Amino acid sequence: FGMAGKVSIKADVYSYGILLLDVFAGRKPTNEQFDGDFSLRQWVAEAFPVAISDVIDSHLLNESNTTPTERSAAMNDLLVKTVEIGLPCSRVSPNERMDVKEVVVGDTTEDKNDRRIIQIYPYIP
Repeated sequence: FGMAGKVSIKADVYSYGILLLDVFAGRKPTNEQFDGDFSLRQWVAEAFPVAISDVIDSHLLNESNTTPTERSAAMNDLLVKTVEIGLPCSRVSPNERMDVKEVVVGDTTEDKNDRRIIQIYPYIP
């Protein structure tokens, strides 16, 4: 709904951005860590891009059949691309959020032969 309580495409884009951050950080926006002016979005934004691995769910970083070096490079690329979508989608001002068409383009690969399936394992504390 967004802050005004109205249904809109911009509110859907915001929800999608928060969902991306929630899934990849492994923390809900309602986590007790996020109170007052400090939010999930702000926490991820402060770590992006230099310390992105500090805010990513460790379960996601450990799930792989590749070597640590391969996993690190591939995972870093994936995480940066995902957060590059999640942060602009979740901006406070609806006018500053990504357009839904940009979100779709951002989520797809340019090379049709390079399709990747991302498995997200549910994190259950």
